[in-house]
Amino acid sequence: MDFSGRITHIGAVESFTNKDGKILLSREVVLTTDEQYPRSACFTLRNEMAQNFAYHIGDSLSVRFDLYARANKEGSRYFNQLTVWRIDKLF
Repeated sequence: MDFSGRITHIGAVESFTNKDGKILLSREVVLTTDEQYPRSACFTLRNEMAQNFAYHIGDSLSVRFDLYARANKEGSRYFNQLTVWRIDKLF
């Protein structure tokens, strides 16, 4: 899947430790379209992509991502996660 828009928010890099003791990095980035009725989406960047993110608020990007749904601990609610695997800067 892909989505294009301007960066409207860049979150800080967060670190987590998985079950195997490996440290994982994560960063959230929000893109907003330039349409009459703008749409926004919050994307998750992982590890090297999160650490090496070199774009700024207002930059136009096209991202390719995977869509995942995960349940809460009780299994009563589901949450979507958009994980980016490719970023292209638009000019």
